[in-house]
Amino acid sequence: MRIFGWILRVFLAVDFALLFLTFIPAFSGLGAAPGLADRLWGKYRLGGWRADIVWVCASSVYVVAVGLPWIKENREAKMTRIVWFLWLACFPIYLIYIVLHMF
Repeated sequence: MRIFGWILRVFLAVDFALLFLTFIPAFSGLGAAPGLADRLWGKYRLGGWRADIVWVCASSVYVVAVGLPWIKENREAKMTRIVWFLWLACFPIYLIYIVLHMF
């Protein structure tokens, strides 16, 4: 069960990094020119979505599905619990921002 905790923490760290980078136009390409994310992952699309967006959505499913039982079982992991709840609050903001700025 310990490996799930480490994977959960890595997914949360990557997701938060991508969340913060999304608000930087040089990365997300919200301006006239494509951003770094478009140049890195623009070729890799799934249903028309860039790979970084698909990653955040798919990893959020893992974060919720594995995070809830793991956090209930490991009461001493307070920082992970706080970051997990923070991600649950930030993920809808991320989705709204992506949908509004990608179309």
